[in-house]
Amino acid sequence: MKFRYLFACCFTAALLLRPALAASPCDGSSTRDNEACESLHLSKAEAELERYTQAAIHKMQTGTAPVQTLAHFRQAQTEWKKFRKEECNAIYSTWSDGTIRGLMAVGCATRLTENRTYEIWYNWLTFPDSTPPVLPEPLLRRGR
Repeated sequence: MKFRYLFACCFTAALLLRPALAASPCDGSSTRDNEACESLHLSKAEAELERYTQAAIHKMQTGTAPVQTLAHFRQAQTEWKKFRKEECNAIYSTWSDGTIRGLMAVGCATRLTENRTYEIWYNWLTFPDSTPPVLPEPLLRRGR
């Protein structure tokens, strides 16, 4: 009897959760769904970039880097954000005649953000000897 009750509860819960799981934009096949899914990836990539950026800043502030290093780093971040915006605007313009333009622009921003995170990790959070990096090597989603 208890097994039946447990089974019935689990089955009902699965049925109730199914629409919520299917509502994920990453499960869709429309351009709008794909764009929403890529926007989720971009949000995660931006959060990861911020985490690596803050770790790099902390390392510069607590290490032996010259004072101007942090100023140059911050300026590089500002210029990189401008570059990403203009590069992805160009991608959007290239595809302006199609409904895929938003997906292409968001994908551009995601790739550039992931690559910037990797560059920050490589340049600021690793060491030339066998010392482990401050944070793990960031993952790059390739082939999309």
